[in-house]
Amino acid sequence: MFTRFTESVMTTSKKGSQQGLKEGWTRATFILRKDHLKKIKSVSYWERKRVKEVIEEALSLYLKGKKLRKAHS
Repeated sequence: MFTRFTESVMTTSKKGSQQGLKEGWTRATFILRKDHLKKIKSVSYWERKRVKEVIEEALSLYLKGKKLRKAHS
C-alpha cells in the first residue's frame, strides 16, 4: 500500500540522483577524514539521529552568520 508521500516521490519529475529528495536538497559526494566520520556516526547513534541530520546541524552551526561572496574564477 502506498502512502501519499510514496506516491508523490514516485511521480516526481526529478531524475537520477535528485529523485526522492525534498525541494531545496541535493545529493553530493565528499571526502572526509575517517576520524570525523567515526565521530559523526557515533553522535548519530547516541542521539538517535540520521547521519545527514547530524551533518546538517554541524554545517548549519558553522555557516550561521557567514557572509557569501563571489569566488574568484
